[in-house]
Amino acid sequence: MTSDALVQRLAELEAVRDIEALAARYHSLCDGGWSGPSHEDLDGLVALWVPDGVYSINAARPPCQGHEEIRAQFLRLRTSMPWIFHTFMNTEIQVHGDTADGRFKGVAYYRRDAGSHIVIGTYVGRFRRTPEGWRFVSWIADLAHGSVLSPEEGNA
Repeated sequence: MTSDALVQRLAELEAVRDIEALAARYHSLCDGGWSGPSHEDLDGLVALWVPDGVYSINAARPPCQGHEEIRAQFLRLRTSMPWIFHTFMNTEIQVHGDTADGRFKGVAYYRRDAGSHIVIGTYVGRFRRTPEGWRFVSWIADLAHGSVLSPEEGNA
């Protein structure tokens, strides 16, 4: 392997790791409810997107576009999902210079309306390298399945 090829490969591996760290940061900033509200750091969450970025976690609602709409969505989620915990795995990231595409399998456990829930699916992302680091251009949840984990009334 030539030194140029090695440098290029190292840069690609660093980009993949940085994008995985971006996704992990998103999940960590969403999670909460046990020692403070979920989605607590709205500024930190919004800063993960490019200014005209797109965010969608509910196919029944139009995607959020831009920092203002994304911030409003996280504020709504703070109330509707006061307790949430994410995991992600099986990352697939393709780097194309200063842009990238990726897929992440995900599981989220959350509480809503006195019930406990689980949802599984795939996050599909487009990413761009910025002076501040990698950011989401789009982050779209494709939810495959959701279930209520709480026992039904009378069966507890």
